[in-house]
Amino acid sequence: MSKIVVVDNGSFSIKAGFAGESLPRVCLPNCIGKVRRRERIYTCDQIYTLSEYFSHHPFSEGLLIDTALQSDIWKYTFNKLNINPLECTILVTEPFLNPTPLQHSLSELIFEDFQFESAIISTCPQLIPFAFTPIQIPNATSEQDINPCYLVLDCGYQCCNSVPMYQGTPIERGCRRLDIGGYYLDLLLKNFLAYRQIDLSRNAFLVSKIKEIACYVSTDFEKDLLQFSSDKRDGRSLDHWVKLPEPSSSLSKSSQFYNEECIAPDPNELISELPEELVGIQGIYNKGMKMSQTQFVKLSTERITIPEILFRPSDAGFNMEGISEMVITSIKSCPIHLQPLLASNILVSGGSSKFRNFHARLQMDLTQMLPSGWEINVRKADVNPQYVAWSGASIWSSSPGFMGYTTSRKQYHETGKN
Repeated sequence: MSKIVVVDNGSFSIKAGFAGESLPRVCLPNCIGKVRRRERIYTCDQIYTLSEYFSHHPFSEGLLIDTALQSDIWKYTFNKLNINPLECTILVTEPFLNPTPLQHSLSELIFEDFQFESAIISTCPQLIPFAFTPIQIPNATSEQDINPCYLVLDCGYQCCNSVPMYQGTPIERGCRRLDIGGYYLDLLLKNFLAYRQIDLSRNAFLVSKIKEIACYVSTDFEKDLLQFSSDKRDGRSLDHWVKLPEPSSSLSKSSQFYNEECIAPDPNELISELPEELVGIQGIYNKGMKMSQTQFVKLSTERITIPEILFRPSDAGFNMEGISEMVITSIKSCPIHLQPLLASNILVSGGSSKFRNFHARLQMDLTQMLPSGWEINVRKADVNPQYVAWSGASIWSSSPGFMGYTTSRKQYHETGKN
């Protein structure tokens, strides 16, 4: 039996590994980087060694449009996995509701460029449920009354999708897309940093990491904004200082900062001590003391205003509903007898849902806006939200009968793109 390679080909990062494993072997930026006046191309995690670069992505607005660039990135990724595509089966993700011409391009990439032995292409909403334990319907009288409905909320880099499903099949009239994701939050944070502190316009992944380290979702936005102001008046601070990585030509050293799992600290924990380098900056140490070359950036109210855009896009000038409203619209567009079942089984995934309090805020909003008699259940998987789709794909691809769903290289060449 051929080795099964599982690839979650996201617009921000590419997660790759093998069927049956709990986590991907590699998680790499799905892009290349170029430096002005240099011919060299930096692929995936090689950009971590750069302080400034222009990034080029194969995705645009959530769709894979540059398969030539994606091919170069896959070659680098598969070399990391040490595999021979000719002897492997691949399960790879594609964007939800992917246009037919782009589906054909992805098939060509798999079978003509890399010549995989067999393959199956699936969407994240179809794979994510495998990473969650089935639950009973609300007020079930029997343990066998498993809820056949679930709503997948996939919060990605370039967009967010709300996909209600019944017994594994999408309810098309209820599918919704929000054209805001991690990319737009990064753009806002990048503009703020450039205006106040440091220009990181040519280091997109550093900005994204700063956001991940310092930002969190507020469960009471107006109250928390006032708290930021009042704490400063009281001589305390909810500001967060982020230590920037020191430039290094070592890939392993540079990757440590970006690959470290982190989440914004509890906002209720006041900072009692500043890092030693910052104490020096404030002049508390002897003036003759040698100063550290380490750089810091400080985030204040941006810690909550940046993620708030997901819930209130109008704050940034976007004329569209937020995530909570999108989920409600999605549920209410489905058959009325399925609506309570969908609300009781909301599966959340995607890197843009990693913020502290994200699930609690969504649960609170939905509870306030949906009928009071409904059971609202916003669920979080046991793995990093960024890996949920990959984890579901890994579980499914290791199950009996999986190979029966695949298309072989021979079948592809016999039937063509269809």
